[in-house]
Amino acid sequence: MTEGAVYERIKNWLLAQTLVPGQLLQIGVLADELGVSTTPVREALTRLAAERMIMSVPKRGFFARTPSEDDILGLYSVNQTILDAAVARWPEHPAESQAAPTAATEEVPVQERSAEQLARQTGEVFLQIATRSGVGEFVEIIRNMNDRLHHARVLECEIVANVFVEVGRLAALAAANEPAQLREALKAYHEERLRQVAVISK
Repeated sequence: MTEGAVYERIKNWLLAQTLVPGQLLQIGVLADELGVSTTPVREALTRLAAERMIMSVPKRGFFARTPSEDDILGLYSVNQTILDAAVARWPEHPAESQAAPTAATEEVPVQERSAEQLARQTGEVFLQIATRSGVGEFVEIIRNMNDRLHHARVLECEIVANVFVEVGRLAALAAANEPAQLREALKAYHEERLRQVAVISK
């Protein structure tokens, strides 16, 4: 297993909360479970700590974590700011390949989407929006926001009204290259979550 594969496997465990928040991430145990040496596991955990996906506590080790209410408040705010800036940078006449819907924007009946699927679809739509800006930093920030907000987006399905329709509309506006309407929809999307952040973070 490559170093990149080790990183992705541990990150997926974190996203699925297979690794329980607060749990000590024992390098040797993870290495045995993955069938690799401790070196790629340590490097993966160091990278995940730098991305703020986990905590690194001096002399104690690495711990799984869940963002606090303040963390989620900040993440939503940053996500909104970066996406708004990304849409503002969209080319006026995008190439056909840029404007075409991706798998993330294909129409899927609402009743067939699980909370997990919707969380991933939301991240894919936002990454598409950032990518179209042509600004690499926007892409990397949104990719990190997607990972760190994943669990909150799963919980949103039980808290935010019409969340499935809302995300579908964002995807449709992005695919149709409607920047003005998309920016307004993104503003409304984030304002609703900021309003309910105390409930989402519980």
